[in-house]
Amino acid sequence: MTRISSTTLFNFTDSLDYLINNLRDGFYCSNTYEKLPLRNNGYRVPMACFCDIPLSLIKEHFDWYGRYGIGIKRTYARELGVKPVWYVTSESNLVRSLIKNKDLNEYERKHLIPYLKQFLGNQEYKDGKEKRKKFYDEREWRYVPDNSLVEPFFGTSRKSVPERNNEQHRMKLELSAIEYIIIENEKEFDKIMPILKEISNEKVSYELLLSKIMTSKQIERDF
Repeated sequence: MTRISSTTLFNFTDSLDYLINNLRDGFYCSNTYEKLPLRNNGYRVPMACFCDIPLSLIKEHFDWYGRYGIGIKRTYARELGVKPVWYVTSESNLVRSLIKNKDLNEYERKHLIPYLKQFLGNQEYKDGKEKRKKFYDEREWRYVPDNSLVEPFFGTSRKSVPERNNEQHRMKLELSAIEYIIIENEKEFDKIMPILKEISNEKVSYELLLSKIMTSKQIERDF
């Protein structure tokens, strides 16, 4: 039977520099606006996103989120509070009741809203144009920092959401939790090898980190 989930959670980015920053400092939590599946409703919160997709099914993900990634043990991610999102549609009574409520309680604001994700919607593609996307296929898991600000924007169009400087949050990354380090091609080995030497330690050797590297071209070819 074909596996449709993985014991590894993957975080992808679109540049080698961002990948290196995540290896050094932990996963960056982007202050993201998330649209809900009802017009002019959404929220903003810092988050680090992961997908629960086996390598054999991950090729399309490269086109949306980048060809650089880190795969970590799902057990480790769960210990840090990483949770699967709850995919909802416009028929969801939960979503309808939330956006009508102007006085959200602490649980709704901190533990419910940041994990709601629309089942189907538009998203900007790599060419800069929006395309229709079934988010449900991503099997997303999400890390939301405990002390982050969750900002609901109910009855507000995306264009009307005020700009705000990103909060500087990171999700801790233990080297022992790394299962894969994905770079685009073999030419980038020379760039990442010194970084792996720099961050290696007595518990996780340089040689072990080196063995975790795969290229996105290799995945596209062999999986």
